[in-house]
This record gives sequence, structure tokens and C-alpha cells, in this order.
Amino acid sequence: MAFSDNVWWTRKARIQAEKRLLSNAFQSQLLLLWYSFFGVAVSIFYLKFTPSAGQEDLAGISWIVYSVLVLSMSGFIAGLSFKERASLIKESYETLNTFYHKAKEENADIEKISAEYEQIMGLCENHTDYDYYLALCLEHVTNNKEVDTSTGCKKGLDRCPTWYHWLSITWWLAKRYVLLTLLYLLPVILLVAIEKLA
Repeated sequence: MAFSDNVWWTRKARIQAEKRLLSNAFQSQLLLLWYSFFGVAVSIFYLKFTPSAGQEDLAGISWIVYSVLVLSMSGFIAGLSFKERASLIKESYETLNTFYHKAKEENADIEKISAEYEQIMGLCENHTDYDYYLALCLEHVTNNKEVDTSTGCKKGLDRCPTWYHWLSITWWLAKRYVLLTLLYLLPVILLVAIEKLA
């Protein structure tokens, strides 16, 4: 396995890490918008159509707790700084592209490039296993070349995904979409629960 191949795969994995972080930033902002809108809409509903005294107390306390939850979530999400982290990873993989081309040259000083590579790797967070597995699977699927019979990989790739990689990606995506669905439905579930309790 050549050093240039390691740099290439690291770059591909970091591209997926940046996409993941940007997607997390978008989804978290959309969730905050949805939670805020839902809280305001329900509050206006309760102000306009005031139920009986017992329901009003329970609903009022419940929606105050809900508002504190939304406020806490906004602080927590801001602390995760998805966009800033994605920006650092983008700088990293753009620099890795230069190292990749340097490493591919005939008289490349691999030790010097390797030392610079290690330095760049430490400037931002590393990609996750999921990012690497996704890069591996996507490159295998999108590579239009024939399969090399000696390695079992597509030509031009030095490694190919196993059933474990495919299973991990499927499991991770399933968990992600189930979690997002639950997070988007949570305010509605809370409203239904409060109405049943009241």
C-alpha cells in the first residue's frame, strides 16, 4: 500500500466528514426553527382557545418547560460549531490534495511529505470510521472501471469495501434517519401526551 494511496483515502474520508458536519449543521438549524415555530403556534393556540382551569395550568407549565428545552438545545447546538469544524476539515482535505500529488511524483521525498502530512493531520479533528466506510463504498459504486480479478477491487482502487463496510453504512444511515424522524416528531408527541394527561 503506497503512501499516496493512504493520503488519497484520507482525503476522500475527510470530504465525507465535511459533508456530514454540514448536514448536521443544516438539520440542527432546521430542528431549532421547527421547535421554535411549534412552541409559538401552540402557545398562541392556548391563548386564543383557553381550556378549563386544570388544563390551562398543566399546558402552561408544560410549554414553559418546552421553551427552556428549545433554549437549551440552541446553546448546545451552537457549542457543537458544525460549520467551523467543517471549514477546518475542508482546509485539511484541500491541503491533502497537494500532498497526494507530491507523493505521486517520481523523486518524491516521502519522509519529508510524511512529516508534513502528520502535521496537517493534527490541525483538525479526524474523520470517523463511518466517513471512511462511506468514502470506500461510494468510490466503489461510482468508479466506472472494471473489477480487477486479481484483487477483487475496481481498477484504480487499492482497496474495496467488504460486507462489514456495507452493513455498517446501512446501519448508520438507518439510525440517522430514525433519530431525525423522532426528533422532528417529538413536539407533536409532547402535544398529544399533554392533551391526554390534561
